[in-house]
Amino acid sequence: MPLNIDFVQVLLHLLNFVILAGGLTLLVYKPVMKFLDARRARYEALEEQNQAAKEESDRLQKAYASHLADAEAEIAEKRLKAEREGAETARAYLDGAREKAAAIVAAAEAEAETRRAQILDSAQTEIGELVLEATQKLLTDSADAERTAALYDAFLRRAEEDAKKRAEP
Repeated sequence: MPLNIDFVQVLLHLLNFVILAGGLTLLVYKPVMKFLDARRARYEALEEQNQAAKEESDRLQKAYASHLADAEAEIAEKRLKAEREGAETARAYLDGAREKAAAIVAAAEAEAETRRAQILDSAQTEIGELVLEATQKLLTDSADAERTAALYDAFLRRAEEDAKKRAEP
């Protein structure tokens, strides 16, 4: 044997190595590969779930943005409607106040006209009474019947003229 190499020993070591490699392959390599495949599959499934969740999140975000825009438009529309209703209410309130003011003014004018008519009637009554008193005084004081009749006729003419003047306006 050259170089002190025992071929039987080398063959036995090779056989041991093959048995050891085969045993390790069966005992260690396959379970490790199985574990790694399961881990890879789990991470791929998680990645798919994450991708689906991201797509769902993007879809929801777009839907929320759309809803938000719709809500803002609806808010603006309701604000305009409220402003219009407020303006209409204010206009109706002002119109009602104007109508009440016109009614109050009309009632005051009617009352003033009624009072004016009452004052004129009472003044005419007082004037008539004063005229009667003056006439009676003149008739009792005056001995001259003709003079009294002339004064009485003049007074009646003047009273008729005054009555016509008051009736004209």
